[in-house]
Amino acid sequence: MTEQYSQNPKLETIKNQNGLTVTIMDWGATIISIKVPVKGEETPREVLLGVKDPAEWNSQPCYFNATIGRFANRIAHSEFTIDGKEYKLNSGAEHCLHGGVNGFDKRRFTLVNKTENSLTYTVHSPDGDMGFPGNYDLTVTYTVSEDNALNVQYLGKCDATCWSCITNHAYFNLNGYNSSALNHTLWIDSKAFLPLDSTSIPTGEVKEVAGTAFDFNTPKTVGQDFLKDDLMKDALGYDHPYLIEGNPEKPFARMESDDHKVKMEVYTDYPAVQFYSANYLKTSDYEIIARDDGKVYANQSALCLEPEFYPDCPHMPQFADVNKMVTPQEPLNKFICYKFDC
Repeated sequence: MTEQYSQNPKLETIKNQNGLTVTIMDWGATIISIKVPVKGEETPREVLLGVKDPAEWNSQPCYFNATIGRFANRIAHSEFTIDGKEYKLNSGAEHCLHGGVNGFDKRRFTLVNKTENSLTYTVHSPDGDMGFPGNYDLTVTYTVSEDNALNVQYLGKCDATCWSCITNHAYFNLNGYNSSALNHTLWIDSKAFLPLDSTSIPTGEVKEVAGTAFDFNTPKTVGQDFLKDDLMKDALGYDHPYLIEGNPEKPFARMESDDHKVKMEVYTDYPAVQFYSANYLKTSDYEIIARDDGKVYANQSALCLEPEFYPDCPHMPQFADVNKMVTPQEPLNKFICYKFDC
């Protein structure tokens, strides 16, 4: 990069007539803020985590609310093979996470279109970027609708066959203030999830959620069964891919604030969602100062629902029917919707 990450950010705000307001930063096409109108409250409620000092968007390591690519989640051993050719990824670690050391979350996107309720950004990733093949062009469009939804559309075009998975790493706390999210009520329409090894790579097994702490088919608080299954101990909580129908007309998840005044449904046409209970917001190496009260965010201060392909799907050909590679003839075309009921 020729510029320091997050230097001179350009912010844009879109809204609807109900008062739902969304602010986007061009670095990482990052959602800086989602403020939702709540009945009986004088000011809109901020439902995303954010940093106290704007300069910390550079230093925070948690991918706060950013566009993730070229490949969201993990690729084992930072390599894959396409048509007999092996590609080594620049991950800086054993496994490639969220596109590598210089993923899309650290790129300045270009704003190409703006209306009162919509923003469209693009970014170009050249052939060999972070080790991925092909010249890749991503278009991200954010649209706020009058039914209090934030719609996100991804269009990724590549002149070569490649793996690509684009998502947003939004950290939601519907309480509207720095607090634990373990008392949020959550429903996930999923019958199965992918168990992980100790390094968060799927084992290849598909496990039914029924009878386990991973079952959210009946709404419950996130804390009810937290850490009550050995399969979540390595991740220090929930950080697992759930298999979903991927129907953009039907929500796959619903989240409610502690006071039940704010509800959020999530829609997508991806086949999986990574449910992450923000288990690494604070470690011995770093801490993040909350923008609302100036105190340190504790672990589990937010919940992430990241629609995506299966993690490490380049190494799981048994799931190829639902995890498609991008080709010059078939671009990535995926959709996420966060819809609020307040």
